Amino acid sequence: MKGIIKIIIFFFILINANKSIANTVNIIYTVDNNPITNVEINNEITYLKLLSKELQNMDDESLVMYASKSIIREKIKEIEILKYFEFGLNDEIVDQNLFKLISSLGINNISEFEKQIKNLNLSKKYIKKKIEIEILWNQIIFNKYKNSLSIDEDKIKNSLKDRLNNTKNEVEEYYLYEILFSPSSTSKIKEELEKIKNSINEIGFENTARVFSTSASSSNGGDIGWIQKNQLSKQIASKIENLDNLEISDVIDVPDGKLIIMLKDKRKLKAKVSFDEEFKKALMMERNKQLNRFSNIYFKKVELNTVIDEK
Repeated sequence: MKGIIKIIIFFFILINANKSIANTVNIIYTVDNNPITNVEINNEITYLKLLSKELQNMDDESLVMYASKSIIREKIKEIEILKYFEFGLNDEIVDQNLFKLISSLGINNISEFEKQIKNLNLSKKYIKKKIEIEILWNQIIFNKYKNSLSIDEDKIKNSLKDRLNNTKNEVEEYYLYEILFSPSSTSKIKEELEKIKNSINEIGFENTARVFSTSASSSNGGDIGWIQKNQLSKQIASKIENLDNLEISDVIDVPDGKLIIMLKDKRKLKAKVSFDEEFKKALMMERNKQLNRFSNIYFKKVELNTVIDEK
């Protein structure tokens, strides 16, 4: 980002400032003439720390970069959403997702959650707006690309049969993290990869994913959880099956760009595998993978047509 040093210096002051200084409002960015202020970015930092305690260990420079990227991305989505939908009409599904969020944070009830966010100077309305933005963005993607989904069910069935025939009722699973990035040009691949590797060494894989990854999993530090080997493509499986825990894969070429995977853990489970259940999971995974790809493509298209200025 141009001028990021200026913003970082400003936020070093802001983060450590007394309350009166922190309440001073300054416009840091405009996104299609919609302002983003220092207060909004500070709130974003607070919100992101609420979602992930790991961010407590992130240095201020990386934290400001991550929060700035996050809120600019959200603002671009919000502006695009307003072309198709109104906010405030999706309370039921927003509340469902809010309860899932509260549960994932290990908070017992809504009252406890409201008390906690109040202490952080955040509001339930603020968080519900964020949830609604993601819901409506996903709805746009589904509406635009549902007829473009190309899922070869026979191919998935045949591949699944081959893999299950070799499992002998033993299921191998990997706990994976990912960083997805799209180099700005072919000549920049080596340079950008080196930047990511240096960042992993300095602030860890998860925080690097938050700063650099373009995948939807970036908000969770690249965490994609337990994945069965038979649900992975042969290309990806071959890159990670011989990794040790916490080891990082070579760069993998995927349709969205370049992918780096970290293996956190692996295990083998004795289980009676249901073909029908595994087939449903494989279909859902392929559907979500394609929708995520379309989401990235559409976002980049919208972003290119958005004027982002630093003040």
